[in-house]
Amino acid sequence: MESYFIFAIVLTVLYVIYYAVNIARDLYGKKENGKTDEEVFDLGLVDATEESISVSENETGFSIGSEKYDTEVEAVATPVVQDSDAKQEETAHIRFERLKAKAEERMEDSVPYLSDPFTSEEMYKAMVSRGCPENRPELKWKPVKDKL
Repeated sequence: MESYFIFAIVLTVLYVIYYAVNIARDLYGKKENGKTDEEVFDLGLVDATEESISVSENETGFSIGSEKYDTEVEAVATPVVQDSDAKQEETAHIRFERLKAKAEERMEDSVPYLSDPFTSEEMYKAMVSRGCPENRPELKWKPVKDKL
């Protein structure tokens, strides 16, 4: 087990030295332009000896240096725009009402169950007062007996 700890300590020291050197090189090293030759000349259209590249656009395409490229333009149908937002809101409201009426047709009439529910505080008071809550009808109180 001792050899493993020696290996771990040596590896940790080497990592610390490696990262310290890289950080120092990044902080105090020579600042680069930021663009490499690969980024500038990756298209293969421009000789590596030229120092500036001129790019221009026109109605039919574009040109890079002395090379010209044509582009095709397809006509795209534009969607019809409503005159105002009020018409859209009105249309949405009419659609909502129509869907609501359709849903109500399929609903059944039902008798509400527990139409006068108790809150947790009211139920606690009713249990303490043995089924006689304030300003409410009396509850039928059947205590549960422990059958153990």
